[in-house]
Amino acid sequence: MANFIDEILADIDWRVSELATLKSIPIRYSFRPEHKELQITYTIPAIYAIWEGFVKNCFVIYSHHLNSLSIGRSEIAIPLLTHQLDSECDFNNPRTGFEAKQRMVSLIDSLLTDIVTIKPNVPTESNVNFKVLNKILERFCIDKVPDHYDSKLNKLLLFRNKVAHGDNSISVNMTHVTEFISTVENLMLDVAINVEKMKELEHTRNKARRHNTGFASGGVTCKLGALCLFSSSVQVDSFVLLNPPERKARKR
Repeated sequence: MANFIDEILADIDWRVSELATLKSIPIRYSFRPEHKELQITYTIPAIYAIWEGFVKNCFVIYSHHLNSLSIGRSEIAIPLLTHQLDSECDFNNPRTGFEAKQRMVSLIDSLLTDIVTIKPNVPTESNVNFKVLNKILERFCIDKVPDHYDSKLNKLLLFRNKVAHGDNSISVNMTHVTEFISTVENLMLDVAINVEKMKELEHTRNKARRHNTGFASGGVTCKLGALCLFSSSVQVDSFVLLNPPERKARKR
């Protein structure tokens, strides 16, 4: 039976194949110039859809894995618990009325069971830019992606939003398509690597012991623009549960 990392890698593999197809269409087929230009332009929203779909599916897979660990309420990390309660209660709702506040407290009380079940969804806000991505990673106690993705991912969002909203003030060419595909491929890879790097606190009744995961470093690699996925045989020792340690961004 495949472990959750294998599932994430299989999803990346499929998405890389889809991206390669999108990139090849204007080259493989003979279009009239205006039709080729149109096809290239509307490739941008498709690239973004593949990216947002990955983020959603990755954390569905990861949530299912966390739920398989049967994490106790006394063990769960505060960011992860906050994510679960926010997913169910929508803390952005001001709830000015007392009755609404009572309903929220009642809902929270019903959710704080001995074993916490993580809801398999994430707040993508329909715009998974650099800031939104790192906020999602923080909810799951996963290392943030490097800062050099900030301008790259936000540029993809800028182009996608303009094209999706019918703004023809921006010109799209194959250089942009290649750039955005490379950004998405590498981002998917880095998110998978950061999930691999997760650590868990394994608990006894009164004492927490820390363990490193058994994931092989470099188990997922990317070369020369082609995404090459190598999933080593790994044993999941643990995942961050209570008060995850502060981590530094991976040096690249």
